[in-house]
Amino acid sequence: MTQRAPFASLRHRLSERPAETSPAGPRPIQPRPTPQTSQRGSGAKAWLIKAWLTRSAFRLYAFLSARRRQLLPVTTRAANLLDSRLIAGSAGAALLRLMDRQLATGAVAGRLLARLISTTLAAAAQVHLAASRKPSALRAVRILNLIFRGNVRSRAGMGAQAYFTTLALCSAYDRIVRDVPRPEAIDSFAINFAVGVAHMYRGNLAVAAHFLQAAAASGDSNALRKLGAVHALAKDHRQAAECFKASVERDPRSVMAHQNYAGGYDPSTYTPSSWELTNAGELLIYDNLIQLGENFYHQGRYDDTFRSYQAALDQQDALARTWSIPEALVQRIAATSGIFVPGLPVRLLGYEWVTLIGHIGFIDCHLRMAALGMLPRANYVLLAPPSKVVNQPFLRLFATHVTIIEDPVLVDDLLPYQRLVGDQFIAVRGKDGMAEPWAHAASRAQVAWAAQQRGPLVNVPSELMESGTAKLRAAGVTADWFVAMHIREGGYHGDGPGTTRQHRSANVGDYLEAISHIVARGGAVIRLGDRSMTPLRGMTGVFDYAHSDIKSAEMDLYLCAAARLFVGTTSGLTTAVQALGTPMLLVNCISNDCQFWHERTDFTLRPVYDRRARRYLSLRETYRQPLQALLIDTAVLSRHGLDIHPNTAQDITEGVRYKLDCLDERVRPLRDGGPLLDRYHAALADNPYNFGAALPVPAFLERLPELLG
Repeated sequence: MTQRAPFASLRHRLSERPAETSPAGPRPIQPRPTPQTSQRGSGAKAWLIKAWLTRSAFRLYAFLSARRRQLLPVTTRAANLLDSRLIAGSAGAALLRLMDRQLATGAVAGRLLARLISTTLAAAAQVHLAASRKPSALRAVRILNLIFRGNVRSRAGMGAQAYFTTLALCSAYDRIVRDVPRPEAIDSFAINFAVGVAHMYRGNLAVAAHFLQAAAASGDSNALRKLGAVHALAKDHRQAAECFKASVERDPRSVMAHQNYAGGYDPSTYTPSSWELTNAGELLIYDNLIQLGENFYHQGRYDDTFRSYQAALDQQDALARTWSIPEALVQRIAATSGIFVPGLPVRLLGYEWVTLIGHIGFIDCHLRMAALGMLPRANYVLLAPPSKVVNQPFLRLFATHVTIIEDPVLVDDLLPYQRLVGDQFIAVRGKDGMAEPWAHAASRAQVAWAAQQRGPLVNVPSELMESGTAKLRAAGVTADWFVAMHIREGGYHGDGPGTTRQHRSANVGDYLEAISHIVARGGAVIRLGDRSMTPLRGMTGVFDYAHSDIKSAEMDLYLCAAARLFVGTTSGLTTAVQALGTPMLLVNCISNDCQFWHERTDFTLRPVYDRRARRYLSLRETYRQPLQALLIDTAVLSRHGLDIHPNTAQDITEGVRYKLDCLDERVRPLRDGGPLLDRYHAALADNPYNFGAALPVPAFLERLPELLG
């Protein structure tokens, strides 16, 4: 359908449709009936049925999103098929021409084809969303908008609902605000909800309240939550609490505490406590401010993010002045722990800290922050039901530092009290209404830790190391030393080609020269990862552990600890490796967060290219706000005329050579000082903690001197 199509002709013919689908400007505001009065209206029943169907569609999307990783191969194939055969294929253009001819003759077939095409484009958008391809989903609904602009402007029909809903799910809030800039009456739950959310995230709170009140008239729990979030942003906690309470009355399990999306919470199996249900309104202010912060973060809106987080932390402090963890629960914690210190306060770490291996690595830095006095001295209690823990052997290393609660019943009993004493890895308390990013605080801790020459907090047991060595040799790896290499691809998180985060992944081919260099120096290369990665077959000196039969949680830990060098990037595995003190070379690095890397780390960055100025941005330009926050999303960067370029094969090979030479004491490392180090520190003077205690590879800076400004 991307071929030249008679859009102008089609839009003219479609504009001749009956009045309910003809182009129109915004309709005047009409009073929106409440759920009680709407039941007495003549069209209320149909409206409620449509609202129910739309909510069901939202729930289906949530279901698919929760199972994205398992369904990704299927949804990706479906998305590719739609693109090749319809959206970018000749069939789509032929279908449009046929519809145009039928509409010209006034045939009923033309109207049927129009409905078919509208439905197909709406479905295509949903398939692309399921495959994590937001740019492709947006393209589908923009084509829909071009053809059926009359429906979109009149807010009528499934096509209009699909258009606005897809824009909202893709966070294209600016486009929604441009299409619907002011309050108007709309008879669609989906459109009211999408438009209300868009205005909320763009700070137009009065307009957002208008549309979300209309959506909430159906009694939908999620619409009431979003309306409460609008009041929370407006600092009207009384009205926010009323909306949150009403949402829980309609869906009691939705009261389940939320502290980070990574927790993968499942309200459908949760049994709320009476305390939660009674005080749901006030308690959910904290949860929703946290969720708002997370959502602003994924939109690259730095100030909005950390204002929301600070407001959440302020609310947490207020809640802690009113309630505390019941003494009976504290005693149950103490009974499970050999390190619990009576008299010290309890700080809860929710199970978002254990769902990914990098998040377990976060525990290490959180403990370092506490040891340095950046966090309060406390009993740190980790909620870790076995079903949530991604790597038990790694987690067990922290058993002498934190109290680990595995009993699912006790976990559920403690979960609600995160609102009072929960610690998360997104923000710490700041000043002047702005929280400090947790990663920034962790980076400061890493620098202080290195300055005090402290070693790792944890050590891998000798029996696990011996067992790992034996298994590796039995698998045929006999070299005296090895490099563990993680070449991030998009399969695990569903952010590969076609997504807005494909820039975090790399091309395996760019690493082959570096692999050959390692093997030539007498080492082996162990490729880490998962089975979704590109296989490395038939390469001398390379063991493709990601596709091997010896892969296990214990071997993951062993390889990260025993490697002479870890070669990775800005991924979660890096955070786990650094907790073990393993030397690291990190390449193809890009992130909107600070990186709390230890002093045994060297790195190369993905440079940001300005297409308009035809030059690379300096580190000073890239790693400051508001630009750094945008590095999370390539689509947003592209709209600003910016591209992220990968490291070259030469960059990676030179980095490996430099790091191995440093370990062999063949060269003088950059951290020993000199003019290049001085220029680097000057370039990052405004953001000195951005890369923790790590330093860049000298050859990389010399190849791109513009990075130093």
